[in-house]
Amino acid sequence: MSKYKAMFLTETREHLQKMGVLLVDVEANPQKHSSIDALFREAHSIKGMAASMGYKQAADLSHHLEDSLDLFRKKGQITAGAIDH
Repeated sequence: MSKYKAMFLTETREHLQKMGVLLVDVEANPQKHSSIDALFREAHSIKGMAASMGYKQAADLSHHLEDSLDLFRKKGQITAGAIDH
């Protein structure tokens, strides 16, 4: 697995950068479903990659984030307070 570590870090960094852009978009448009869905997918991708690599803490954190984002998807918006935390 160590030979895949660099690839994992690169891909995770890309997902996090996308999430940063999406968060700025959602902050401006809290009910923009496409951005909320995209945030969920980014968290889901990180969770899957971390779990595949055996990085339990990263997978658990990503899973928690994914669960939170799923709640926002069901509510149809993300609150400003949630973005600030």
